[in-house]
Amino acid sequence: MSTQESLSPLRKLNLVMRFSYTLPFFLAALCGSLYSLAYDPQLWLVALIPLDVLFLAMFVNFSNDYFDHKSGVDEDRFQDAARYRDAMASELNKKIYWEGNQFDNGLVTEKQGKIIMAVLVAFSVLLAIPIVWHGGLLVVALGITALLLAYFYTAPPINMGARGLGEINVAISFFMMVFFSFYVITDTFDWQILVFSLVVAVGVGLMRAVDAMSGYESHLKHGEKDLAVRMGGLEQAIPVVKVLQVLFYVLVASMMLFDLLYAILLLTIPLTRKVWTIMDAKEDLWNVRIAPLLFGVALSTELLFILILTVRTFVSFPIL
Repeated sequence: MSTQESLSPLRKLNLVMRFSYTLPFFLAALCGSLYSLAYDPQLWLVALIPLDVLFLAMFVNFSNDYFDHKSGVDEDRFQDAARYRDAMASELNKKIYWEGNQFDNGLVTEKQGKIIMAVLVAFSVLLAIPIVWHGGLLVVALGITALLLAYFYTAPPINMGARGLGEINVAISFFMMVFFSFYVITDTFDWQILVFSLVVAVGVGLMRAVDAMSGYESHLKHGEKDLAVRMGGLEQAIPVVKVLQVLFYVLVASMMLFDLLYAILLLTIPLTRKVWTIMDAKEDLWNVRIAPLLFGVALSTELLFILILTVRTFVSFPIL
C-alpha cells in the first residue's frame, strides 16, 4: 500500500487544504476583531471577518502550492521527503505540519486545483459583501489589495516570493489582518492594536522567511531569492534571523507599556531560545528544524493575545 493510500480521509483533506497553515491568518483577524469589542461590540462582524479571512487564507496557501508545483520548486524541495519529514517530526508533530506539495504528491490534479481556487475566491467575495456594506470603499480597497498580495505571492509574472519580496508581502498582509480587522469594525485608531499588529507582522514575516529557508537548495536552483539566497547562504542569514527575533521581542516588550498583562506574550521565549540553539549548533537540516518552532512562536503569540483579552474582560489590571 502506498503512503497516499494509507492516509485517512481527514489527513488527506488537511494535506490538500493545509488547514494548520490557515490558523495564523484566522487568529490574526480574530485578534483584531476581538480587540474591537472594547469599543464597538458588533458580534456579527467579529465572527464574519475572521471567517472571511479563513477562506482567503486557504486560497493563499492553495494558490501558492499550485504555482510552486507549476514551477517545480516544491518537487525539488521534497526530493528527499523521508529525511525532510524526519527533521520536521522531531520539532512538531508531522500530522500538523506540512510534508509536501499536494499536487506533486498526487492528492489533487491541476484541474481540480483550479476549481478549488475559484470556489475559495467565490466564498471570500460572498462573505465580504456584508462587510463592504458596513465599511464601504475602504473594505473594497483592502479586499482587492489582499487578493492581489495573495495571488501574486507566487503567481507569474510578478511572483513576489521569487523576487525577494515574499517576507515583505507576508508582513504587510498580517499587519493588515490584525489592524484593519479592528479598524473596519470601529473606525477608530488605537496605538495598542497598532503595535500588536507590528508584533504579528514581524513574527509571521520571520516565520515565512525561515520556512522559505527550509527549501534553500531548491530556491537557489530555480533562481528564487529568499532570505538565505539574498544573503549568500544559510549561515549568512542567521544574523538577520536573530536581529528580527530581537526586534520581535522589543515590540512585545513595548506592549507592556500599555498593560503589564502583556508580559504573558514573553512565554514564547523558550521556543526562540531553542531556535538559537539549533542555529548555533548547525546540525543537519537545522534550517528545516527551526521552521516549525517559529511557526509555534507566531501561533502562540496570537493565542496568548486572545487569552490576555479574555482575562482583561473579567479582571482589571493597572495601566501604566
